[in-house]
This record gives sequence, structure tokens and C-alpha cells, in this order.
Amino acid sequence: MQSKFTNIVVVGQGAIGLLWYHHLSQARYHLNTEVTLLASNHALLSQSNITSAKYQFTPYQQEHGQYYPLIYSQPSHIKAADIIILCLKSYNITEAVKEIVKNLSPHCIVILAHNGLGTVDEVINLLPKEQRIVAMLITHGCMRNAPLIITHTGLGQSDIGLLSGKLNVAQQEQLVHQLNHALPNVTFHESILLKQWIKLAINCVINPITAIHNINNGLVSSEQFSTQVNAILTEIIDVHEAEINKTDVCKTEGYKIKETELILSDLQLLVYSVAQATSKNSSSMRCDVLAGKITEVDYINGYIHRLGKKHNIATPENTRLWQQIKALT
Repeated sequence: MQSKFTNIVVVGQGAIGLLWYHHLSQARYHLNTEVTLLASNHALLSQSNITSAKYQFTPYQQEHGQYYPLIYSQPSHIKAADIIILCLKSYNITEAVKEIVKNLSPHCIVILAHNGLGTVDEVINLLPKEQRIVAMLITHGCMRNAPLIITHTGLGQSDIGLLSGKLNVAQQEQLVHQLNHALPNVTFHESILLKQWIKLAINCVINPITAIHNINNGLVSSEQFSTQVNAILTEIIDVHEAEINKTDVCKTEGYKIKETELILSDLQLLVYSVAQATSKNSSSMRCDVLAGKITEVDYINGYIHRLGKKHNIATPENTRLWQQIKALT
């Protein structure tokens, strides 16, 4: 196992960003690491905000939170970073990379932790060719109650996998070891592609339906949406197959078609399973619509719409949902 990654920067002070920052900073003494947080509004922070910042964290199944010191990142932290975890909305990823790239080491591991697909296509040309870019898919539940105040609402896992660059086995093991020590369970996948598409499919169903109808996740399983769910998933399977077949990714990355195959019945079961497991939850897209905020729909149903146009495949259901959400916001 290679020497430890000693400098870690978390980008984003939302629920997931603070969740990872908290656990990494709590583990920093054992792992002998320095952990800092780069806020999206860093330029607006006063010196007193920076030097005396605190955040409140409430652990899973506990009623009361505690305040902890928050160490903000400086340019020197970015330059020294071995790992940078971007816990941002998908539409903020590219601008964040543009901001940090001038200080970024080409040996740093850049971890993209967001909903949807398509950001790696935007950022890959902004970074050095050898930059290691990793996807992180997170199922932990976490709620932002107010700025710098979060509650860990559900235990989950994190799946990671390489999107660009190279990591040898020792580096993979060290990365997983350090992340796992902070916030288990973390699993490295030789191909993260299938898991990304599965999560995208789930998001393409639950997020827009709950946002448009202003309902909790569990109601997506009701009979009234079954035809629509099947149409959404069928379109995703069609564009996924075209996207996989048109590239050499199966050869260059060692993927096999059967390992990246999406099956309608499996996706249906997964969608309804997630809807029931989170039945009382409000999806992130619904929360954004209710709050009058920008949603990530361009990287969810909008991504399917763009791939459909690219491959000349009709995606009427995903396109309709994309347009409806855009109209709401």
C-alpha cells in the first residue's frame, strides 16, 4: 500500500459536502491528514468568518448536534491536495474546476460526487491529461437544516470508480482505506459505468415525478405512474445501448457489453425499491423546485434528451419531464 494521501480538500458546504468534511476531519488524527473545506461562496467570506467558522453536525439517530471548527481552504491547500472531493450540484462542477485548476496538482485525485451524468465530458478537457478523475455515488441520507447545520438522516454507502487517468492497485486500496475509515462503507469498482447509469435511471423517474406532482418518494410506486415509469426506463435503456455501442469504451476500458447492460425488469424493481425505502422523503429535485432553486434536471432527464438527439432516438417522456421541470424553475 502506497504512502497516505495526506492533504484532502472538500469542495461544497451543502449536506453531502459537510457530511464528508465532518467524517474526514474527525479521522484526520488517525490518518495523519489535513482536511479543509472550500466553500462556493469563499470570496464573500470575511476574515472573521474564515478564522472563527463552525458547523453543527447531528449524527445518525441522535437528537442533538454539536458544533465543530470549520477550516476553510486557502490556495496553498489546493496546491498541496492529494484528493479533492467536489460535493456540488452537477451544474456547478465545471465552474468549480475552472476556479481550482490553476492551483491543482496533476497528481491530485479529483472526485466528482453529484447527481446525474455529463459533467465529466465538460471537465475532462479542463484538466491535465494524466489527471485522475473518480466518480463517487453516495446513498447516505443527509439534511441541511440551515447554513452550516446538517443532520445525518440515513446510513448508506459510497461507490467509487475511475473515469479518467490511472490508479494502480496500491493507490486504489489506499484511497478506499482512507475514505472507509472516515465514512464507511466505500467500495472501488473497476467499472463504475453501470452503477452511474442505474443511479441515473432511478433519478430520472423519482426526481421529476415527485417534483411535478409535489409528492413524497413513496407515491411514485402507485399504479397511476406505472406506464410513465416504464416509458422513462425504456428510453434510458435505448439511449444507453446506443451510447455504449457507438464508442470503443468496451475495448479501451475492458468493459464487456453484458456487464453494462440495463434490463427493464431490474430497473423497475430498483426504482420501486428505492421509492419505498425513502417513501417519506422529499427528493432533491422536489426540494429545489419548492425552494425556487435551479434543479439538476439538465444532467438527469436532460442528459437522456441530449443523448437521444445525438443518436437520433426519440425520448418523448424524458424530454417532456425535462421541459416541465425547466418550466417550473
